[in-house]
Amino acid sequence: MRVIYWGPFVLLTLVLAGIGFRYGVMRQGITETDVITLYAQRYLADHAASGLEGVPRTTDCSARPGNGPWTWLVVTCGVADKHDAALFRYEVNWLGGLIRHSGPTPRLPGAPKT
Repeated sequence: MRVIYWGPFVLLTLVLAGIGFRYGVMRQGITETDVITLYAQRYLADHAASGLEGVPRTTDCSARPGNGPWTWLVVTCGVADKHDAALFRYEVNWLGGLIRHSGPTPRLPGAPKT
């Protein structure tokens, strides 16, 4: 009779252990260099979409540790002598996923000319 009471607890424990193992395996293959390179490539695309002048390079990016418990790295991309509005910031979690992005907004296309 007591086995029936422990069944859900054992099942929940096994499911949580499986999820923890899965995320542990995913996390072990991610390095800081991989994350910085990934978001440097995204910076190139975001810079082109924003319509800013200048030629973006992947070497414009640097990273620092995150502030909160969920933020692993903050990748900042942009030319150093430009004002702060031209910087792209990507906050990245421990699995390499994007938490928050800030930077110049893409320019909307102008009115069509006929």
